[in-house]
Amino acid sequence: MKKRFLAILAAVIGLLSLISFVLSYYSAKGSIEELIIERANTRLSIIVQGFSNIANDIDIYSYVNFAHESISIRKGSFLVFQYGTSRVDQNSPNVKILEARKGDYDFVLYLDIDAEVAAYLAPFRQIIAASVALYAVIFAVFGILFINTVVGPISSLAASMAKITSHNLRERIPLPKRKDEISQLVQTFNSMLEEIEGAYIRLKTFVDDMTHDIVTPVQILEGYRQLIERHGKNEKIIDEYLEVSKVQLFRLKEMTSSLKAAFLVEKRRRVEFADASEITSRNVEYYRELYTTIHFDAFIDRGVRFPIESMDLERIENILIDNAVKYGDEGGRIEIRLTKGELVVRDFGKGIAEPALAFDRTQRPEDEEQRGEGAGIGLTIIKRFSEEYGFTLELESRVGEGCQFVIRFPERNV
Repeated sequence: MKKRFLAILAAVIGLLSLISFVLSYYSAKGSIEELIIERANTRLSIIVQGFSNIANDIDIYSYVNFAHESISIRKGSFLVFQYGTSRVDQNSPNVKILEARKGDYDFVLYLDIDAEVAAYLAPFRQIIAASVALYAVIFAVFGILFINTVVGPISSLAASMAKITSHNLRERIPLPKRKDEISQLVQTFNSMLEEIEGAYIRLKTFVDDMTHDIVTPVQILEGYRQLIERHGKNEKIIDEYLEVSKVQLFRLKEMTSSLKAAFLVEKRRRVEFADASEITSRNVEYYRELYTTIHFDAFIDRGVRFPIESMDLERIENILIDNAVKYGDEGGRIEIRLTKGELVVRDFGKGIAEPALAFDRTQRPEDEEQRGEGAGIGLTIIKRFSEEYGFTLELESRVGEGCQFVIRFPERNV
């Protein structure tokens, strides 16, 4: 683009220089022609007056430009005087004829106007050429400055866009020093790159997490399938396989919900009020049927509504209860409490040594990674939901005493 613009600039400079030269030349030529004719008329008048004077002491030769003029003086048909160059074609359309009469004498001055103008324009051409050249240089300097100011950043923008791939999304375009439209364009493009980079990082992290976590339930199901093949249709193994399949398939279902929820975080939703009492009661009953060896203590107030979409609230509760089941003691107790503006899920398992790292998938300690098989991204999703909906998320935990998650929604009118 820059080379093309320079070529266009050079063509424009050349064209403008040519136009300036032609206009200046013909304007000067017209003025010089008028000046030459005016001076020739003056000289002719002096010759007429001097020739008619009795003293006749005028030097006619000094008033005639021998190189480009010729003068003749007649009395009737008799040629009295003639002087000047023989190269003047008196019948040529380029020859200007000036006539005067005094008494019985006729004065005719033949003037080769083109030759006279050319003699005057010889030095003037150099002045015009120098002026045009200076004008072209000034125009070129300002044009190059314009290219560096406007086209340069655009070329840099195009080059940076061409270099950007999934491997170098951190590439940014330097902001121009001048605060103009180009600077705004570059700033907008950099902001767009930041959003793309953030979305790509979240996507990559999420895909890595899902790939890692999906392997566990699939391996468990595959292991039981091999047991059935090895030991035949053993009723005990089949029943155990069906029970494990039920749990693991439920986890896979939760992972697909996680996938959908992770991308909904980027979407701004209109505020809706979910029936938290109804959703929590339904979830508790579902988990009681799914995990018959765990005791669920539920304290649910009626008529509680939270400013969140129903699907998202159900997803949050599933993540919290599922984590409580996964990290709680076998055959232990889980407490679920729902009051106005607050949801509490508590287990009495091993607890978390570093609660501050629980919401960051990349920073979770290895012992927590190995404590159970699950989506592993649930708390990260809840954290993102908290940023979107504006609720607070607290985690209280001590090793050996379990975990307590507290979600508090701001008060809003239903």
